[in-house]
Amino acid sequence: MLEVEGLAKRYGDVLALRDLTVKVDQGECLVLLGRNGAGKTTALRCMAGVLLPSAGMVRVDGIDAADDPAGVRALVGLMPEVPGLYERMSARSYLDHFGAIYDLSPELRGRRIEDLLELFELSDAGDRWLGTYSKGMRQKVALIRATLHHPRLVLADEPTSALDPDSARRAWIYLKDLQKEGCALVICTHSMEEAEHLAGDIGIMSNGRALAVGNVVELRRRSGLKTRQEVRELPTLQDIYLAIVDNQRMDQRELAETRTA
Repeated sequence: MLEVEGLAKRYGDVLALRDLTVKVDQGECLVLLGRNGAGKTTALRCMAGVLLPSAGMVRVDGIDAADDPAGVRALVGLMPEVPGLYERMSARSYLDHFGAIYDLSPELRGRRIEDLLELFELSDAGDRWLGTYSKGMRQKVALIRATLHHPRLVLADEPTSALDPDSARRAWIYLKDLQKEGCALVICTHSMEEAEHLAGDIGIMSNGRALAVGNVVELRRRSGLKTRQEVRELPTLQDIYLAIVDNQRMDQRELAETRTA
């Protein structure tokens, strides 16, 4: 469903993303982990066709984003970290507006809107201006907007960061249901729990690069960590993430010292 090869994005002298190559099949989920500035959001925007990459290829369901960006955007639902809602519209009017842009019939978009407002406990607030919504409520509306048209690929940047635990779990279940229907997911998050709950593969990013991509077992092997003997349990995903990032820092330090010598 998603093929990315050699993706790079430069902002002036800053190379924000470099040589990213990943693949996500239908019904699968790739989670991108990394600190702020690691390149996750830039990668997501390039995948969605919002940003033009400096190099590399993005293909969604066989459509090359460089050749047909509008065709790619029609297949993609993008949920940015900052929702960017129209504050002087009600949730129902706002979602109806986007449903029309997605070319959904009035009957279908009305049904989808009401079903999703109910799912995310927003039905009673659906006629209030979005400017009166809390941060968590705005995030729910952004998730509904991104998935209203049943996209083939959902790209979500920190989709549950502002949600309370109950709402976050509701969002996870919803995203898992989309997977079961064949939707591919790429999610950027800082939450290890979210990554383990949703992901098939996990990409660990740092300084614009994917240091490692694979399932938890493959990443554990890549990290070099063994079973933590003192408690006789496998390393957590956080242990694995920190080990891989620290290994990269050590490699960079050794390379710099070699060059200096």
